[in-house]
Amino acid sequence: MNNQKWALLSFEGRMRRRDYWLYSIPVLVMIMPTFFYQGGSVVLDALALAISLFAIYASFALNVKRLRDRNKAPWWIVVTFLPLVGPLFALIELGMLDGTPGPNQYGPDPKGRGQKPGGGDDVHKDEDKDTAVFEG
Repeated sequence: MNNQKWALLSFEGRMRRRDYWLYSIPVLVMIMPTFFYQGGSVVLDALALAISLFAIYASFALNVKRLRDRNKAPWWIVVTFLPLVGPLFALIELGMLDGTPGPNQYGPDPKGRGQKPGGGDDVHKDEDKDTAVFEG
């Protein structure tokens, strides 16, 4: 599965902050016109609905992967629906705070911290290793 497909369609694994923002911003830009669309034609209504449904699904997938990177259960996503608290929680918890160093119950660290070169766990941290989903 290619990286964009994994990022936008899969609920598996963990995602680092940089990749969260690099995928979330285009999803937000893509859905913005549907907020201002007034309706008018059946084709445009269907297109607006399809874009909205895709953006909601992709946002859920991105948010779940960030929650997992923060070592939080995916059900924490319900907090994002709370008025006033939800957007603030999403901005701080998902968009600003770093993920759990090393592997956690949801998978290996996407930054590669706390892993031996052979793939096992270790207590050392490799801060310079960068394993972004955008890279090969």
